[in-house]
Amino acid sequence: MAHVLRRHPNVLILLDELYEHIRFDGQAALSLLNVAADLQSRCLLVGGVSKTYAMTGWRIGFGAGPQDLTSAMTVVQSQSTSGASSVGQAAALAAFEGGLGFLAEQVAAYRQRRDVLVAALGQVAGLEVLVPQGGFFVFVRCAGLLGRYRPDGQRVNSDADVVAWLLESGVAGVAGSAYGLSPWFRLSIATATDTVREAGRRIARACAQLHSGETT
Repeated sequence: MAHVLRRHPNVLILLDELYEHIRFDGQAALSLLNVAADLQSRCLLVGGVSKTYAMTGWRIGFGAGPQDLTSAMTVVQSQSTSGASSVGQAAALAAFEGGLGFLAEQVAAYRQRRDVLVAALGQVAGLEVLVPQGGFFVFVRCAGLLGRYRPDGQRVNSDADVVAWLLESGVAGVAGSAYGLSPWFRLSIATATDTVREAGRRIARACAQLHSGETT
């Protein structure tokens, strides 16, 4: 990627580092700047407290980059949202100053939930699981379910149809089409392990109810 970007000097680069500490392989996250420091002058790195510190509701993030870019961002931010709340900023500061000592236990819990869900879905005919190496989400390919029929006779034509059927079965997911990724759907592991385990069972039951529509 760095080689391509060097050929296009007018392209600005956004580095999303929100999940840098939520990794399951024990390796430190690498940024583009670790391998292409010469691109720093046109990179904007963004991060926040929502993922690492589980503070999604506080709506606090940050950006680091060239002064001309961050100054322009400040102008827009000050007029569009009136800035971040003082309480949120104080909470974020406390989180940053508190360090990352808690993170190993937290990441281990996410890893366990990932393993539980991946193992459960790996046994379901019609599904293929992309095993994540970090983050809160598992993406599942559902091409094997398309063209099948629900018990009420409705045909499953897309990942959105799969997600709708799973919702009726008590599991909430997001269709991959929302991210330009079809036919996949996304599941969250940012919940209790027992909830993840039960979700796996419900998905298995829901998929088992889909049939080819053929009669004998």
